[in-house]
Amino acid sequence: MSHRKVYYTLPESCTGCRMCEMSCSLRQEESAINPEVSRIRIREFPDKGVFIPKVCRLCRKPACVAECPDQALTQNDDTGVIEVDIKKCNGCGICVDACKFDSIHLHPVQNTPMVCDLCKGKPQCVRYCMNGTLVFVTPEEYREVKNRSGMKEGEPKWPTHIHSV
Repeated sequence: MSHRKVYYTLPESCTGCRMCEMSCSLRQEESAINPEVSRIRIREFPDKGVFIPKVCRLCRKPACVAECPDQALTQNDDTGVIEVDIKKCNGCGICVDACKFDSIHLHPVQNTPMVCDLCKGKPQCVRYCMNGTLVFVTPEEYREVKNRSGMKEGEPKWPTHIHSV
C-alpha cells in the first residue's frame, strides 16, 4: 500500500460555503482568514450554479517543478507534496502558468508560490468540508471503492465514511 494520498473531489456536492478556503488560510497564515492566501480555491460558475474546488493534484511529474528556472520547487517522493524553497524563488510566476490545474498561486504579499502542503497529512480543508466534497485517500482506497461501487468516471458516489481524516 502506498504512503501517498490523493485528493478526490465530488464537485456536485460543493455548495460554495468556502469553509475549505477559510480553514486552509487560517492554518497557513495563523493570523487571519483570507481566501487569497488559501492553498485551495473554489472556482464559481454562476451561470451553471456550480462550484469546483481546485487543489494541488500532486502530479507524478509536476509541470510547476519542471518549469521553475531556479529549482525553487521540488516534489517530496513519499507524499507527492510540492515543496517551495523561498530563498531560491525569484517570484517570476512561471510555476503558476505551468500548472494546468490552476492549483498554484503567488502569495499576494510575499510573491512566492503557494501550493498545498497537505497540512502534514491531515488536510484541514477535508476536515472542515461540511458536505464531504473533498476526499483524501490512498490511490488504492480510491480504486477499491470505485470498483466495488461500480462508479464510472464523472459519476462519483463516494461513501461518506471515507472522507474523514
